[in-house]
Amino acid sequence: MGTHNPEEKVRVADELWKNLHSSSKSPLPITHNDRAYFLYKGNAETVMLVGDWTYWQPAITLQKIEHTDLFYGIQEFHPTARLQYKLIVDGNWILDPSNTHSSIEGFGQNSEFWMPKYRDESWLEPHSKVVHRGNVKRLEFNSKLLGEKREIFLYTPEYHHTDGFSLPLLIVHDGAEALSIGKFHHILDNLQSAGKIPPCAALFITPKDRIGEYALNASYPDFCIHEALHEALAQWKKWNVPISEDSSKRSITGASLGGLLATKTSLQFPKDIGVCIAQSPSYWWNQAEIFHSPYLKNAAKVEFHLQTGTVCDAQKMTESMFHRLKHLGATVLYQEFHQSHTWGNWRTNLASALQSWLSPMSIPHHIQS
Repeated sequence: MGTHNPEEKVRVADELWKNLHSSSKSPLPITHNDRAYFLYKGNAETVMLVGDWTYWQPAITLQKIEHTDLFYGIQEFHPTARLQYKLIVDGNWILDPSNTHSSIEGFGQNSEFWMPKYRDESWLEPHSKVVHRGNVKRLEFNSKLLGEKREIFLYTPEYHHTDGFSLPLLIVHDGAEALSIGKFHHILDNLQSAGKIPPCAALFITPKDRIGEYALNASYPDFCIHEALHEALAQWKKWNVPISEDSSKRSITGASLGGLLATKTSLQFPKDIGVCIAQSPSYWWNQAEIFHSPYLKNAAKVEFHLQTGTVCDAQKMTESMFHRLKHLGATVLYQEFHQSHTWGNWRTNLASALQSWLSPMSIPHHIQS
């Protein structure tokens, strides 16, 4: 604002704000090329910006335009980035009141923005007039390995039963959150309805002590395969639902520690699970012990789909694992997305991995998006 007249500054600020909010689209932040312009208007002493790219630490203070109640900040991002943030107004963490876009995460809701060249390929919304909805059933069973009742969810798609036909199977860690936050079953519904992938069943396994089970319990992969998968297959058999026994038609997926666990499980049981989809995997865990696993000898028996964000995520270690697995003779697809360590990242990019697994095309082994 080039004027030095206080009243003129107020008038220009009010007019700018009014013009921004007259648009039918969510006006803020304004994104152009590689810049995002964050604005806040209100009676406040300090307004801070916190988000994926600050590790959610209050590190950016918006500047107040003198004589007005308008605050602004400019940040640079990759033109294809999709990120989340909040404002801290006089110490109170809030969603951006001028941004109608938000993302549900495990710790609550955040404001979300897309840079100009980001393209939504999440398949969270239907692309077909007719959507075939799969059926999700919750089951409990007694685990001998863990010594307690455990919860699983079975997703069964709509399909035509013919002789010799069997369904591919996706096994999903963090099962309850993958359904409630990740909306993975909706992604499966929409991909199948549009003919992008064949009908696919899914087993969602829910942890109780996530860190203890995913990272510290050496018997948890056995639980997943010999108990959870065994129970699911027995139930589908009762329902006369044919599940493929071909390991290449069975994939296991997880994010963060779940991505580490998916990798460990596929390496340990390649005859049962022939495909691993690891999203933002925590390969750093326990001084990167996964890189010294004796089960890496089985790498060439598994097809890997590694995905990571580039913004405060697992990029460095995931790329290292890509090169290690390639050296060991494994088939590996590596993808980078300009996103962060969030369910928003994982649910927007799961569809890409599912399509490359179930509808493989000529895709480069190393992709940056």
